[in-house]
Amino acid sequence: MKLSMEKINQNKTISSEIVLIIKDNLLNGTLKPGDKLPTEKELMEQLGVSRTPVREAIKILEAIGVIQIKRGEGMFITNNFSHFTLNPLIFSLIMHSNNMKQLIEFRQHFEILLMNMIITNEKKNIKNIEEVYESQIKRMDPKLSPEELALIDLEFHYAVLEATNNPFVIEIGKTIYEIIKPNMIHFKRESNIERTLETHKFYLELLRGNVDFKPVEVVQRMIKNNEEMVK
Repeated sequence: MKLSMEKINQNKTISSEIVLIIKDNLLNGTLKPGDKLPTEKELMEQLGVSRTPVREAIKILEAIGVIQIKRGEGMFITNNFSHFTLNPLIFSLIMHSNNMKQLIEFRQHFEILLMNMIITNEKKNIKNIEEVYESQIKRMDPKLSPEELALIDLEFHYAVLEATNNPFVIEIGKTIYEIIKPNMIHFKRESNIERTLETHKFYLELLRGNVDFKPVEVVQRMIKNNEEMVK
């Protein structure tokens, strides 16, 4: 199969450009679910690039569920598509995920949006958020691995997402957290577990209306806190 493509932009990483080429071919209909992709060698020849960036791009596409590799058969566009996989915004977030500082900043402004959506909802329901927080107090043990603790941390943020009852917000939020999760190394010291619980308690107090909602001050506090919690 010959892919539809323009010349690769040498100002960007080649692997990122290859991922974007596959995305564009999916969005314009050149590639469809179940289609077999060219081999590594064929991609190298079509795109005029070396093997390394092709393999890097394949790893990214496989990790985010765009392609699946069948041993002995080749690479295929997955048949199990969701709007999440093909959303151009989601792709954009993934492709810019190497800029952690800006991702953290975006995340915090995004979470201010979440707080405001919940606070201003006449049918506000934060019971699940409260239950998750109480559960975290009991489960966050320094003996757990950083990965396990990161998952417990994210349960709170997922509960906040769900409380918005907005599918667009939920999808974007889940993507942000999935991208940032590998960089969450802040549980290596017991003191950081306490800090996480304090932050979640602060979120809850905001949602309960026990703390004045001042977006500028809140986002500055969030950014400073999270900059210390990732690589």
